[in-house]
Amino acid sequence: MLHYPDKGSRTYASNNASVSSIPSSGIHRVQSGETLFSIAFRYGLDYRELAEANRINSPYTIYPKQKIRLNGVQKTPPSVAKKAKSSAPLIVSTPKNIPSKPAPVVSTKVARKLPKSDTKGEKISGDWAWPVKGEVTRGFSNAGVSSKGIDIKAEQGALVKAAANGTVVYAGSGLIGYGNLVIVKHSDVYLSAYAYNERILVKEKQNVRAGDSLAVIGGKGNDRPLLHFEVRRDGQPIDPQDVLPKMN
Repeated sequence: MLHYPDKGSRTYASNNASVSSIPSSGIHRVQSGETLFSIAFRYGLDYRELAEANRINSPYTIYPKQKIRLNGVQKTPPSVAKKAKSSAPLIVSTPKNIPSKPAPVVSTKVARKLPKSDTKGEKISGDWAWPVKGEVTRGFSNAGVSSKGIDIKAEQGALVKAAANGTVVYAGSGLIGYGNLVIVKHSDVYLSAYAYNERILVKEKQNVRAGDSLAVIGGKGNDRPLLHFEVRRDGQPIDPQDVLPKMN
């Protein structure tokens, strides 16, 4: 049973779900129960980039006490990456003494590594659906350490359901600020996360379809029953309501 600290305690005050800062050492030491996906999720990184930087191949097996290098993994917002992708530098060479010929244009590759895909139009298997029926009591913000997802108030005992088809890549309570957490991988680009659960009903590597039960709704402190729901695109938090259908 997960213990939820009181609102006045230091732990509760500092454990709002948010992206963690990369430590000054640039290294994360793997703790028991962590997965590459949960580590990437914690720091707001693309798990593919993290795996490549550490030469970890699919299925991304890691071990307790293993050192994961975080420095050098791009943490570029999709909008910035898209702009950079469209502005590759051009080198213009003008031959001497041949004014009648147009100067050839030679494009070079962008030196900085960019995300592997333009993810805005990336498809997932099946349509998105709300993970639980209820009222959104806290919206998304991408500023500072504000909410990286949305909070949904629902009924006591409600089942938290997969928002889309995918595979469970994390099920545990190892991420500070997320309580009992389930992370589902929907595609190479999209992950969704379901936090503050009372009880987890699925296991890692389990395939799920949209609407399958993942957990029993829990909450944080005295704020319950409540689900904290996040969607990550290339490791970056996005507003879940941008992909979820409009509520009736």
